[in-house]
Amino acid sequence: MTQFSQQQTTRNQSIQKDREHLSRQEHAEAMKAIEGLPPKLRADPEVLYLSALCYEQFHRYPDALHAAERCAKITKRIEPIVVVARVQRLMGKTEEALETCALLKRMKPNEDLFDFIRTGVLEEGGRFQEATEVLEPLVEKYDAAGVERPMAMKLEWSKLLVQNKRYDEAIELIDDIVSTEGMPEGVINPQLHLKAKACDRKKDFAGAWEAAEKANEIGQLEFDPELYEEQVSVLIENWSREAMERFPISTCESEMPVFVAGMPRSGTSLIDQIIDAHPKAAGVGELATIEGFARKLGAAYDSDKAPPECFGRYNALRWTRAANEYVREIEKASPPGSERVVNKALGNNKLVGLIARLFPKTRIIHAIRDPRDVAISCFMGGFNNRLHPWTTRADWASTAWQQSMRMMTHWKAALDVPVLDVHYERLVAEPETEFPRIIDFLGLEWDDKCYDFHKSKRTVRTLSYDQVNRPLYTSSSGRHANYAEQIAGVEFPHYDPFERAE
Repeated sequence: MTQFSQQQTTRNQSIQKDREHLSRQEHAEAMKAIEGLPPKLRADPEVLYLSALCYEQFHRYPDALHAAERCAKITKRIEPIVVVARVQRLMGKTEEALETCALLKRMKPNEDLFDFIRTGVLEEGGRFQEATEVLEPLVEKYDAAGVERPMAMKLEWSKLLVQNKRYDEAIELIDDIVSTEGMPEGVINPQLHLKAKACDRKKDFAGAWEAAEKANEIGQLEFDPELYEEQVSVLIENWSREAMERFPISTCESEMPVFVAGMPRSGTSLIDQIIDAHPKAAGVGELATIEGFARKLGAAYDSDKAPPECFGRYNALRWTRAANEYVREIEKASPPGSERVVNKALGNNKLVGLIARLFPKTRIIHAIRDPRDVAISCFMGGFNNRLHPWTTRADWASTAWQQSMRMMTHWKAALDVPVLDVHYERLVAEPETEFPRIIDFLGLEWDDKCYDFHKSKRTVRTLSYDQVNRPLYTSSSGRHANYAEQIAGVEFPHYDPFERAE
């Protein structure tokens, strides 16, 4: 056998093995097999396509996009372009995704799937009317012909029915979807959370709670409040002011990085949008770069050694390098002229100490909201149970809230970087005071465009995507009152955002 024949055989066997892994949903095995291939084979268009599918499953969206675009450029096939559209949607690249959908439609005008993708892009971009105008005629066409609606259509239509306040129709459709034989839990869970949203908005609070409870039972992991408190105690001890004085510190001088820390569903997305609306500022959403660096530090950490030796090869030079790489990353992701760029990653409350050592000139905004409202919103929201198991029970959420406050209290006492407390209730009740206070904290001059944050065409890839595209409203303050019966036995700490002026 010639060398070329051997390479072809290896290629074909590898592709067949990867396809078998993907058909069985064995994405980790498929990814491992792909990454073990020689560089030349990994550049093969078919391997690039399979790589894109794997990266998409692991939420490695930039890698997925790169692989799919390379494959599409070589082959001109529709399949990798579909992946490009999906990944652009997942990355919040609304305009790019719409352009890709238009390209797909030109290539294959009668393919409805491309309209389903386009609908999802528009809906997640807060453009509900446009999304409805795309999908509703197709729904009517299928119904008139007596043809079963494709599942992709059903899933997009259920969301639009909720957005269009057609709650009873939405609930009926959702019940049909979740009762479909063989429906994966990955579809059932978000659909039940969508049902909870529909019931909540039609003021059927018992029905909303029941739907969310069923959703949270799927893949629910045990959360140990006492263990979590111990873990926070260890974090506080390890990151005491005395210990941090011996930690590496970067020489990064940039004032651009800004971070929002606190509990999810505490107004973090609203703060992000307000800042992003300023002409000299931008938001990068929940960028997980610092969390990635923290994991590397954790893997290298040796508790038997004193700082800075405990971090192994991660000396001050490497901390500086990581900080400068992050600054370049957010510069690339932000409009030209951005002087402040805010990151609202969910794990920031645990990383404030690290953030302060990476970016000595950073500013931290601490988002705070009534713990009862946080518990309800998290319970209803559909978080990743594996990453945030405490969101699946109100009493666990209460514990997580208290520990988050404990961490932030520690950071404010142990660090010299400025931290601004922003209470959600004040933010929505007194925007004429609170909005300028945030912008002033960032060292920027006030701009009235910040009041028009909801007019932004930027897509927010969080659970709040259909809220931050609306004008400011106060109806979510005190939301817990609607669920007084369901949380009656849960102990929450005292909270009054208007108790005293800061």
